[in-house]
Amino acid sequence: MVSHTYMNMKLNLTLTLILSLLTPALLRGENRIAVVESPYDNVALILKNYDIPYSEIKYRDLERAETYKKYDAIFMPSGMANSYMKNIDVQQSGKSIASVKLSDDFFELNEKKFSVLFKEFIHAGGSAYFSGYSFKTLNSVYQNFTFFENFPYLGIPERVEAKLKGDLANFSLKRNSALYMGYTGWVTMKSVSGAKILSQGEFETPLGLKQGPLSFIMENRGAIIYTSYYSTVYSEFKRFHIMRIAGNRVIQKILGEVNDNFQSPLTKISDKFLSHETSRMYLLDLEKGKNSIYIFSESSPFAFEIYSSNKNLMASLNVFQNEQRFDINSKRKDFCLVKIYPSSPKKEGTFAIVSAYGDFFSLKSWDKSTILIMATILILITALLIYGIIRIMAV
Repeated sequence: MVSHTYMNMKLNLTLTLILSLLTPALLRGENRIAVVESPYDNVALILKNYDIPYSEIKYRDLERAETYKKYDAIFMPSGMANSYMKNIDVQQSGKSIASVKLSDDFFELNEKKFSVLFKEFIHAGGSAYFSGYSFKTLNSVYQNFTFFENFPYLGIPERVEAKLKGDLANFSLKRNSALYMGYTGWVTMKSVSGAKILSQGEFETPLGLKQGPLSFIMENRGAIIYTSYYSTVYSEFKRFHIMRIAGNRVIQKILGEVNDNFQSPLTKISDKFLSHETSRMYLLDLEKGKNSIYIFSESSPFAFEIYSSNKNLMASLNVFQNEQRFDINSKRKDFCLVKIYPSSPKKEGTFAIVSAYGDFFSLKSWDKSTILIMATILILITALLIYGIIRIMAV
C-alpha cells in the first residue's frame, strides 16, 4: 500500500512538472508571426531581442492565401518591395551595352489580389505593421494617405519633436519624443483618414515647414500600424509599434472578455519584459463610473500595483493567475498608473493590459451590434407574451 501511494505521488509530481514546462508553449501556440524580408527597417532584430519567434517570408508571399491563414501578425517593413534599380541585368559586349532586362527574381505585387487577401486577414482579427516606403502597399488597399503637393518624399535629415498621443503616450509615459530622421526622402504625411493618430510633428521640407502625422493605428477587428519613423532600434517609440502588433492576439483575448462584460475599451497595451527589466509601468485611461483593469499573460503570472493619478497606492496584488481583473469606480474622467512585476525569473511570453469602462446597464458602452441583439431579444419576448395572452383568452 505504501509503495503504491508513493508511486502515485511520484507520478503526480512528474505530470505536474511536465505540464508546468509545456503550459507556456501551449498558451503561445505555434509561431504565428511573419516578417517580410527587407534591407531597411530591422524588425527582425527587435523581435530577436525580445525572444519572440518569427518566420521570414518573401515579398511575393503576400499574394498567397496560405500566408494569411498561417500567421496572426505580419510585419511589412520599409524596403520590402522590389526595386527596379536592384533588379536590372545589364549585359555588356566590350565597352558597349548588349542588353538591359529585369532579372528573373523581380516581382511586382498584384495590388488587387493583395487588397482582397489583406482585408480578409484584418477582418478576421489579423494585425499588420508597415513602415517608411511600405506605405505604398498599405495605401493600395485603403487609399487613405494624403501628401503635400501629392508627393510623399519631402522629408530631410533633422530632429523632429514628436507629440505622442493615445496608447503610444500611455505606453511611453510621456507626451513628447525626439525622433532623428537620418536620411533624405523620408515619408511626410499631410493627413490620413480612418485612423487614430499616434504621433505627429512639425518638420522642414523643400516646401517650407509642414506638420502632419508620423504614425497611426487603424483598428477594425484586427489592427494596422504605420510609422514614418523606424531608424532607432531601442526606444519606447519603436518598442510600442512593434509590440502592439506582435501582441495583438493577446489583446484580442482580453477584448473578448471586455465585450462579454458589456464594456468599451479605453487603453490597450501589449509588451514583453527584456531580460534585465524588473518592472514596467503604464498609464491607463479611466472614464467616470465603473472601470476595469484587465491583465493577461501568455506564460507566468504577474504581480502588479495600481496607483491613482495623484500617485496614491490603490491596490497591490500578487495573484498566481494568468488572467486578472481589478475594478475601479472613478468620480471623473481620469487615469491610473499600473506597475507590473514578473513573479518568476522566467520572463517569457507577451502580456497585455487593457482598461475598459461601463457595464450591462451603461447604454453608452454598448456598440450597435449589441443594441440590435438586445432589441431583437426584447421584440421576441414581447411577441411570445402577446401570443401567450391571446391563447389564454381564446380558451
